[in-house]
Amino acid sequence: MNFDYEKVTKDFLSVLSLRSRTIISRRFALGKNEIETLEKIGKDYEITRERVRQIESDGIKKIKKNLKDFKTKQEFDKIQAFFMGELKRTCGIKKEDSFLKTKNKNYITFLLLLSDNVIRRKEDKDFYALWALGNNYILEAKQVVLSVLKLLKKHKTPLSINQIIKKIDFKESREALRSIIEISKKIDRTFDKKKYGLVEWPEVYPKTVRDKILLILKQSNEPLHYKEIAKNIDHLNEKLIATSVCNKRLHPQTIHNELIRNENFVLIGRGIYALREWGYTEGQVRDVIMDILRSTKNPLTKEEVISLVSEKRIVKKSTILLNLQNKKVFSKDSTGKYKIRES
Repeated sequence: MNFDYEKVTKDFLSVLSLRSRTIISRRFALGKNEIETLEKIGKDYEITRERVRQIESDGIKKIKKNLKDFKTKQEFDKIQAFFMGELKRTCGIKKEDSFLKTKNKNYITFLLLLSDNVIRRKEDKDFYALWALGNNYILEAKQVVLSVLKLLKKHKTPLSINQIIKKIDFKESREALRSIIEISKKIDRTFDKKKYGLVEWPEVYPKTVRDKILLILKQSNEPLHYKEIAKNIDHLNEKLIATSVCNKRLHPQTIHNELIRNENFVLIGRGIYALREWGYTEGQVRDVIMDILRSTKNPLTKEEVISLVSEKRIVKKSTILLNLQNKKVFSKDSTGKYKIRES
């Protein structure tokens, strides 16, 4: 809806002295681009920071005391009702940057602070600045955030909004849950915006070379050659230009070196790497076959060996068969199945 926020604000400020009007205007950046600090205003007026704070507080109290007498009181009531309605749609709480996405943000902030029906909470180490219909809504939202944090830490992987709703048994809408999650500084959407994860996870904020490789491999969900990984990281860095994340161009050999030394990655073919968590095995093909035979504890047919090795390594069928012919390591039983030769 369209409201004349500036008109209502000017009407309300009209009951104050010039100095009070000016200080409040500077503190809320009314008609200006930036909010001014108590210290800056205090120096200009040659008064203490605390005195500036007191003048600001007294001015707001005076306006609230005279609310019913203002010409624009009805428009103020409509503004108040509109934003209360917006909060009700999201469980009574909303991150400030999402709640006040408008060029009139400063005027709206000032006017809503005059309301007894909505409250603002400043940013702290765990939560962003937010607006709510009351303290009980904030407490309930923080409990939901704690539940989501525990869930993500337990699963150790990003989850979709539908998965979160189901697992924490959230009774409200997806929009409401998104609004609650959004107030947390510890949770954010993944880079592709499809799921939610902890902010330190590479799927959310890829910072290091390792993080970017992890993100590329998880997005592809299949092994990739290191040169292909390097190309994908170049594309990723282009998308990161608008962020604070390091996005300089990386040489393919730099990527290859990280793949070699980091235990998260496994070489499974010529220059082809996979995530260790996918179950791939490093080492020579002979060693992979031996590991498979040890784990099955039973002899396997040629076809079974080829199938199981192919799940762990990208290698030609002929290479697997050649290794099986190593009679110093493998032998056949009476049914023609392969086993490790007994020493």
